Amino acid sequence: MRIVSWNVNGLRAVMSRGDLAWAFGDVDVLCLQETKLQGEQLTDALRAPAPGYVSFWSFHETKKGYSGTSIFCRAQLSPEPFSLRIGGPDAPDFDREGRVTGVRLQSSAGPLVVLSVYFPNGGSSDERLAFKHAWHDAFTEAVVALAQTGTMVIVAGDFNVAHTDLDLALPQQWAGVSGCLPVERAWFDRLVGHGFTDTFRAEKGDLPRQFTFWETRVDARSINQGWRIDYVVVSAGLEDALLDAWISPQIFGSDHCPVGCELDVHVASADTATGELSDTDGELVDDQLDEDEDDDGASRWRR
Repeated sequence: MRIVSWNVNGLRAVMSRGDLAWAFGDVDVLCLQETKLQGEQLTDALRAPAPGYVSFWSFHETKKGYSGTSIFCRAQLSPEPFSLRIGGPDAPDFDREGRVTGVRLQSSAGPLVVLSVYFPNGGSSDERLAFKHAWHDAFTEAVVALAQTGTMVIVAGDFNVAHTDLDLALPQQWAGVSGCLPVERAWFDRLVGHGFTDTFRAEKGDLPRQFTFWETRVDARSINQGWRIDYVVVSAGLEDALLDAWISPQIFGSDHCPVGCELDVHVASADTATGELSDTDGELVDDQLDEDEDDDGASRWRR
C-alpha cells in the first residue's frame, strides 16, 4: 500500500493547475493538508478528481480559507470515515480547525486507521504557541489510546516540527524558532517513545539535506534551504512492513513537497465494479487567498 502526504497550501489552485494529477493511479491513500476549503465549496470535481477514488474531508468551522484536511482513497479498499476527537468536551477548540481527517481500512492483520493531520503552527504569537503545545499533548493521548486498542495507526501530514538539526538547513540560525524548539522536539520524542516510527528516517537513515518545506519569499527552494516538517509515521508493528519511504522535491505546486511510504500490508478490497467512481466535470478556480499565510493568519515566514 502506497501512502502519500502533501500540504498543498490551497487545494483549488493546485487542482486547477493540474499539479495533483500525478498522484491518482499511483497512490492508494493520498493525505492532504491546508486544503483551505469549506464544505459548501466542494464541487464534484474536487470530491472525485479521478475515477476509482473516494474522498473524506474536515474543515475549519469558523475561519474560511484556513487549515482543512482531506484523504483520497481507492474505493476498492472500502474505506470508512473515522473520527479522532482531540479535545473532546473539555477543549472543543482543538476539534474545530479541520486538522484531522481519518479513514478506517480492514487489513489482513486487523483494523488500520490512516490520519491526515495538519499540526498547529506556533509562530504567530505566544497564545498560538501555547495552543500548539496543548494540541500536541491531546493528540498524543488520543492516538496512543487508539493504538492501544490493537488498531494499526498511520499519521501522515505537516507536523510543523523539525525533529532534529538534521532536518534543518540552518539549525543554528533557526534555533529558538517555533518548529524547532526543544519542547516541540521533546514532544516528537515522546511520540516515538510510544512506538511510532518516522518512516523516512527508518528507511533512509541520517541522509542529510532532505527537506519538505521551503520559504517562498526568499526562494529558499532553489538553494534547498529548507525544513523537514512533513512525515508519515506508523504505530508499533507497522515498521516491520515498511518497504520504502521517500520525499518528492521534484513535485511543485506548493511551498511543501509530497512525502510518502510503501507498506507491505494487504487491505481487503471491495468489488471495483461497484466501488469505482465515474468521471465528473467541474470548474476549478484559483484560491482567492494569500498563499503566504497559514491557518491562523500568521506569515509562513518562521522568523
